[in-house]
Amino acid sequence: MITDTTVLQEKLKNHTLILGSGSPRRKHFLNELGLEFEVRLKSVEENYPKDLKRAEISDYLALLKAKPFLDELQPTEILITADTIVWFEDQALGKPNSEKQAYEMLRTLSSHEHEVFSSVAISSTTK
Repeated sequence: MITDTTVLQEKLKNHTLILGSGSPRRKHFLNELGLEFEVRLKSVEENYPKDLKRAEISDYLALLKAKPFLDELQPTEILITADTIVWFEDQALGKPNSEKQAYEMLRTLSSHEHEVFSSVAISSTTK
């Protein structure tokens, strides 16, 4: 793991980082690392095969979110896409559609065991 952000910045100096997400949390994370990046958004239906479980779901969705960008990437660009899911009572919980739903979900989860899985896909023209 790289702990000195200047090393990371030096390694990426000839590349353009693309964040394929509008997530404020993901933007904040890259900003905290002192990285310059562009945000590019593509609409993706977040459907996954129903036989997937836990981190398999977030892995699948992080890669799925990268697919619309791959034909457009330039050799000096590195794409970052990600997904996070909450696993509760043997199923993935969807994103809440309202503040009220979000509150209810947090209230339910706060008194029950659950798992949170985040996956990140890093893509370039070569990998």
